[in-house]
Amino acid sequence: MLNEKFTTHITFTSGDSHKEDPITADQLGSTITRLCDGPAAMMGMIKEVVIVDQDDLTCIHIKGCNIVYPVQLGIKQRVFRKAQKNGQK
Repeated sequence: MLNEKFTTHITFTSGDSHKEDPITADQLGSTITRLCDGPAAMMGMIKEVVIVDQDDLTCIHIKGCNIVYPVQLGIKQRVFRKAQKNGQK
């Protein structure tokens, strides 16, 4: 669906939670990057993130700063980070 909306639910390590305004599919990439590699994630403030679609089905599940669902996306994230780390040496 081109017009599908996704809602982001963030749980912080403090126990507080936050629900962001719905976003469109073209904004998913930047949202995932911000929540995995942004300042709050790097400071360890984010405990868990769940991004759901309009039917409340989980599309993305992030723990800490790592994608755990879908598994294929988590694997790509780990491969990318490893390549990035090796490139900095």
